[in-house]
Amino acid sequence: MVGQIRKVWIVGANGGLGLALTRLMLNQGHQVTAMSRRPCNNLQQLQRDFPGRLAIVVGDINQHGSESFLALADIFEQYGLPSWTINAAGLLHEQSPHHRNMPEKRLSQVTRSFLADNIQANTYTSIAIAQFLDTLYRRDDPFRFLCLSAMVGSISDNRSGGWYSYRMSKAALNMFVKTLSIEWQRRFPHACIAAIHPGTTDTPLSIPFQNNISSDKLYTPQLSADRIYRVLSGLDHEDSGKFFHWDGSEIAW
Repeated sequence: MVGQIRKVWIVGANGGLGLALTRLMLNQGHQVTAMSRRPCNNLQQLQRDFPGRLAIVVGDINQHGSESFLALADIFEQYGLPSWTINAAGLLHEQSPHHRNMPEKRLSQVTRSFLADNIQANTYTSIAIAQFLDTLYRRDDPFRFLCLSAMVGSISDNRSGGWYSYRMSKAALNMFVKTLSIEWQRRFPHACIAAIHPGTTDTPLSIPFQNNISSDKLYTPQLSADRIYRVLSGLDHEDSGKFFHWDGSEIAW
């Protein structure tokens, strides 16, 4: 148990890493609002295991004015604003009605639709969350917003190419984090927005690529959640606008 009980909002809480983060936060004694686009039996089980500690909101944060927005507002008004927000939602590959969209290996494979889907999931979702957070706080409120990015979003680290849409969407996310940190430094001087590379985690997101990853570089959701928690716990407003590795070191943009 932690000394200070925090209110935590996790978006994408039904995914492998989001679910692990939700479970970890509950085990640490925090109160959690878990948001997912679809109902999730695992979240419902956690709600039974931790009565009165987990609120579940089913909906899409990108759909402004939806019932899920009203549900979030009610929860935050009743129980208090989140001191920590984590965006664990994301897209790497998807199943379409006719074929499976995978990260592109060559320029000729890039399509407008898959690029737009990546930008929507990996970039705009964090923008929508931030826009909602922006309406909640007063100037002197301290809060933290952590976005799950990826090393492949680092332009200076790109030495192998490929994965056009995913790389570009994560690079765009990183630029958003940096840009918003400058605005929030003036608007919310005690706030921190940062990005983190959690490493390759054993979730459905990474399953198609795990054969190319050595076992010591493939991390369990529980381990990745622990690492994210350690980094998040150590963040201060002076860290706003930075991109972190899971070990806490800073990654070049």
